[in-house]
Amino acid sequence: MHRTLLGLGLWLSGWLLIGTSAQSEEPAQLHQALLQIQDSLDPATDTAMPADLLDAWWDPLIQYPVRSNTESVPLTLQDLVFRTLVHSKQVKVFSELPLIRETAIIDADSAYDWNAFLDSRWDDISEPVGNTLTVGGTGNRYNNHQFSGEAGLRRRTTTGAELKLSQQIGWQQNNSVFFLPNPQGTSRLNISLTQPLLRGRGCVYNTSLTVLAQIDKSIADDEFNRQLQSQLLEVTRAYWALYLERAVLYQRLEAYRRAAEVLGELEARRNLDASEAQIVSAAASLKERRANLFRAGAAVKNAEAKIRALVNDPSLADAELVELIPHDLPVSDQHTTEIQQAFATAIRYRPEISQAMKQIKSAGVRLNMAKHELLPVLNLVTQTYLSGLEDRGDIPDSLVRQFDTGAPSYGIGLQYEVPLGNRRAAAQHRKRRHELRQLENQYETTLETIKLEVEVAVRELETARQELVAKHQAMVARKQQLDVLTIRWRKLSSDMTGSLALENMLTAQDQLTSAEFQFVQSQLTYNLSVTNLRKAQGILLQTENISIDCIEECNLPTLHAQQSVPFAEEVSLGEISISE
Repeated sequence: MHRTLLGLGLWLSGWLLIGTSAQSEEPAQLHQALLQIQDSLDPATDTAMPADLLDAWWDPLIQYPVRSNTESVPLTLQDLVFRTLVHSKQVKVFSELPLIRETAIIDADSAYDWNAFLDSRWDDISEPVGNTLTVGGTGNRYNNHQFSGEAGLRRRTTTGAELKLSQQIGWQQNNSVFFLPNPQGTSRLNISLTQPLLRGRGCVYNTSLTVLAQIDKSIADDEFNRQLQSQLLEVTRAYWALYLERAVLYQRLEAYRRAAEVLGELEARRNLDASEAQIVSAAASLKERRANLFRAGAAVKNAEAKIRALVNDPSLADAELVELIPHDLPVSDQHTTEIQQAFATAIRYRPEISQAMKQIKSAGVRLNMAKHELLPVLNLVTQTYLSGLEDRGDIPDSLVRQFDTGAPSYGIGLQYEVPLGNRRAAAQHRKRRHELRQLENQYETTLETIKLEVEVAVRELETARQELVAKHQAMVARKQQLDVLTIRWRKLSSDMTGSLALENMLTAQDQLTSAEFQFVQSQLTYNLSVTNLRKAQGILLQTENISIDCIEECNLPTLHAQQSVPFAEEVSLGEISISE
């Protein structure tokens, strides 16, 4: 404390020195004087937590309802997080993205499923004959009745091959004397395989789309993690905002009560030593503070509405019947974190870094695909089949003939194709290289951005702690100032000196209310800075013991975020009424 007072004295001395001689001093001398003021501030002294830091007179009052004819619902921050995970529509929106991306994995992998097919055709032909060898004899029209059908399975393999197994059948009858036997049944059991030898070959290339879909799904998981942390941070802000607005309401009610006491005392002394000017001044201050109460009451309701909009809990939905009351009080436990340690944690847990790395991996897969597609097309084409023929159009017997008559037929060959110049594949390859380089630079940018966020969060935590102690000291000083001015006012007469003392006391009351507001605001800033640092490190879900599971709901997979800690028991509260 002595060092703080000494620093304050040096600061005032330096300020007076600057005010009187800043224009005449050289910049170097002015700079040296300012540095002495800066060096006089002792962070260790300024951040020492006083024992009475949490002894705020409004803390017990905040946990009581302020509206009559409503059900009081006390909420801890843990309760609110639990309700958010269960009911929040925004969380449900976020949770659908990984499930949507997961369907793309099945979509890509389904390219290698077996496909069953069935083709059939009936032809009834009657055409004029322009060649005697068509039907023979004296016929002048060619009449042909023919049925053909094919059924089988085909698929594309992960090596890039096209495999087809099919059974063909046919029945044909016509009026040609050269067509024997007539009618006849035919069949053919066919197996064909086309295997790429250059472009399109290999499991690595052909499963690349599945790998890309898996990476996209993993990126979506990271995105859900990031969005969920942001949502929980907003819920935390809303919770402490409700605490702040209720504290402000009580602070302004206390300011109103102080002004009412002063006015009442002056009214009682009207016929003794209180002047009319003093009474009018006190009444004006009372009315001004009364006007502030309306805004404070509306701010409390707005803070509750913000929580309802974020949480979407049906049990909290009716603002006219339910009053939300924060049960947790701000904490002032000292948290110390080194920037490098916090940054190392962020590198490990921040979903943005994981996303950036996976995007680079995805770009690498696309680059390998583009490099592969620079190759020419060279396919090995093979086919083998068994065929059967039977007279009288007997198709079943022709199927038997496939296996007991003759020998298998087969064919083998190569297909080759290459675009002259191959410009399209070269352009795609160059494009993928640019994309990979872009994502590598994006990864570096992400690292720098996260490093900045962590540094700011760590410094904000330390600054908020210093500010919390300083605001507490300022509030205590304002309270002492008000006590002194109140005693002085009561000792003075109703002359000009007494009127001036009254104005000073009323001003001191306003200054105390402002100092109390700034103190509770610094309390919440400190508590939020702790949560914000956890988010900056990417560990907010871990510190809240939140896990993400996939469950079945309405015959659909559903991602469900849940806390592993039990739901906090409700706290029964009394009720107080506030009248103007």
